[in-house]
Amino acid sequence: MKCPYCGKEMTLGYIQNRDGVYWTEKKLPVPALPLGGGETLAVGREQSCGYTNQRVEAWNCWTCKKILIDYDGESSSETEQK
Repeated sequence: MKCPYCGKEMTLGYIQNRDGVYWTEKKLPVPALPLGGGETLAVGREQSCGYTNQRVEAWNCWTCKKILIDYDGESSSETEQK
């Protein structure tokens, strides 16, 4: 994927955490508890083998120091197969 900021090639990887990955509208004193953060979005939740994996694919631009996340739940390899 090309970086929308500089046009250079980005590196595919993952944002992951065992306690959940969340986007919140407000900064939280305890980030693992997304309560009271205004609008909250759980990112990267997929059920597998009886436990929850807390990860989402993310594209990193080493030049711009920006990370792009697509949180629709499909991996890029699944999207390419359609």
